[in-house]
Amino acid sequence: MADGKGDEFVEGVQVLDIGLESSRIKNFFKSGSKIKKIAEELGPSLVHFHDPELMFVGKQLRSKFQIPIVFDIHENIAVQILDKTYIPKALRGLVSIVYKKVEQYYLKYFHLIIAEHSYQHVYTNKGKSLTTVLNMPDLSHFEPYINNNRVGNEIFYIGGISNERGLDVTLEALKILKSRETNFFMHYIGPISKEKIVALPLGEIKESIKFYGRMDSKEGFEISKKCVVGLSVLKPIKNYVGSYSTKIFEYMAIGLPVITSNFPLYQNVVERYHCGYCVEPYSSKELADSIEELILNPDLANQMGSNGKKAVKEEFSWHSEKENLINLYHELLN
Repeated sequence: MADGKGDEFVEGVQVLDIGLESSRIKNFFKSGSKIKKIAEELGPSLVHFHDPELMFVGKQLRSKFQIPIVFDIHENIAVQILDKTYIPKALRGLVSIVYKKVEQYYLKYFHLIIAEHSYQHVYTNKGKSLTTVLNMPDLSHFEPYINNNRVGNEIFYIGGISNERGLDVTLEALKILKSRETNFFMHYIGPISKEKIVALPLGEIKESIKFYGRMDSKEGFEISKKCVVGLSVLKPIKNYVGSYSTKIFEYMAIGLPVITSNFPLYQNVVERYHCGYCVEPYSSKELADSIEELILNPDLANQMGSNGKKAVKEEFSWHSEKENLINLYHELLN
């Protein structure tokens, strides 16, 4: 953990905080050495890491302790770099190429986990082994936030807040609802700076929307209990189109109807199980129409919520996926 809030125990697991740096660059260069020092003090039997900047540390730990190292890859990273707004657009292609070369060198030292089927072909035969563990919700974590009687006009979003994740289209959709005199209140939970909020063109919807900033997941989902719809309308960026939005399944797990993008991957879940709507990600009108439908028809909203909850329980939960991870650990440690 690197949030600067100190060490803690979470569900019986000790979490060590390496501290929060003042910038992304400082974090990139300093976190690796801090993690390496902690790992050497612990003397682990296995190391499992996610951030690609830790590949160098992973190789060092493998050489020192002769232990298995697991690299958990949650996206096609080289492709994702092409959409990183904090990298100057003119440099993204070069950075992506350089990353591919670096990754290609390091992967052979690690056992690989991928969180999607869509980029399996990218990592096949690149590491010591390859295991797919889909990033599905732990139903026990979401049980306290289930609501089987969703009525009202409140809208929920949790996660990264950006135009790539539908912020601009959502704001325009809310303005359409306002013009129709459809009452609503929008809850935005996720990291966003005060400066960015001030710069947003909120206008007439300013009093009908709240940005909470970064919150603990439990606090955030507590707010979801009074909402009638959850949003995850992503733009058709390469990494999004081919990867599941985890939020979709989290919303489904708590019986919250979903509105998401009309990507075939998402349609195969949301439309197949009738648990929400898939909309054109640039269409604020289509988004407004779908939100309004759920606000004005609580019976429909509750039926969709029930459908989603049932689908997650039967097919899209962490219960089945965790066996793949545990089996990998057993195999590597034995």
